[in-house]
Amino acid sequence: MNTATLPTDWSQVANSPGLDESRYADDAKLFVQFYRKPVIQPVASQEAGRAVYKEIDFIKIVTPGDKLSVVDRPVNEMDARRFADRYAKWKAGAGNVVEGTPIASLPKMTPAKVEEYKFFNIHTVEQLAEAADNVGQKFFGFQEDKRSAKAFLELAKGNAPIEKMQAELKERDAKIDELQAQVEAITRMMSDKGKKA
Repeated sequence: MNTATLPTDWSQVANSPGLDESRYADDAKLFVQFYRKPVIQPVASQEAGRAVYKEIDFIKIVTPGDKLSVVDRPVNEMDARRFADRYAKWKAGAGNVVEGTPIASLPKMTPAKVEEYKFFNIHTVEQLAEAADNVGQKFFGFQEDKRSAKAFLELAKGNAPIEKMQAELKERDAKIDELQAQVEAITRMMSDKGKKA
């Protein structure tokens, strides 16, 4: 029987013991850091008329002593399996994912104030705008910051239709450019056929 024509049985390969063990044998030597980073959400930002972010889990992998060997990207399924124990420990103390506009986006918001608000789990403009008034006892200028946050959100809400219209105009312009390129290509093709005839 000709074995060259038989398909490969991947089930046996996938279940082979130690298939990836040698590839990741030195993982214990790596510096691995998990962290969260706010990433802009284009669709939600466009709808809201302001920058809306969602915190995403990231991983930083560094080979000690090799400053050129740094991986810094969102966590994928392979990372979660490869560094399962470290990832689980980090997730256990990572807290909740925060969505919204970072509080640092507010005008006159100093880095010190941002850190102070973060200490009390106020990370976004939305959270500040909705914070209870009794929270203000902990901060100097809280009421003014809260009013600024509400005004910021109201202004952004008014900008949402403009942002949406601008996005639609960009999309329309792209379609027009594409159609114009097609017409030019057809015109060139027709003139080339006319010259040949």
